[in-house]
Amino acid sequence: MGETQRKAEGQRHASSEMLQVRARECLERLLQSSSALRFGCLGTADGRLLASVDADAQSTGERIAAMTSSLLALSESFAKDALRSHCSYSVIAADHGSIVVVRVPHVGRGYMLSVGSDGTEVLALTLRASLDAAERLAVIIAEATAAAA
Repeated sequence: MGETQRKAEGQRHASSEMLQVRARECLERLLQSSSALRFGCLGTADGRLLASVDADAQSTGERIAAMTSSLLALSESFAKDALRSHCSYSVIAADHGSIVVVRVPHVGRGYMLSVGSDGTEVLALTLRASLDAAERLAVIIAEATAAAA
């Protein structure tokens, strides 16, 4: 490997680390915005974890990232087949809260965000917070991608 290749590889690694740190900070701010929010997880379309924050430290980010990827893929297929439409987000309502899964609006690789709430706030607020966080994460991903180029 030549010097130029080593330098490019170093830049990609640094931008990947920067992405993980900044994404985690964004997720921490998200959870701090409401006591109802229990976790936030940013993963890739292939189910790999990039960053996660869990207020209760009860779940693993890797597992949530994998499930997020699967759920959104299924939701998108369902919307396409059933309604001939694009899936904007998916919501799970459970006995002890809700989970919002949204694709991060980024041109490149697919990134997905899942946010869990304990149900003590209105679902619409969790959805709005999730969509806003996805927008902020898209900017962070774009900046990290540009830094790696």
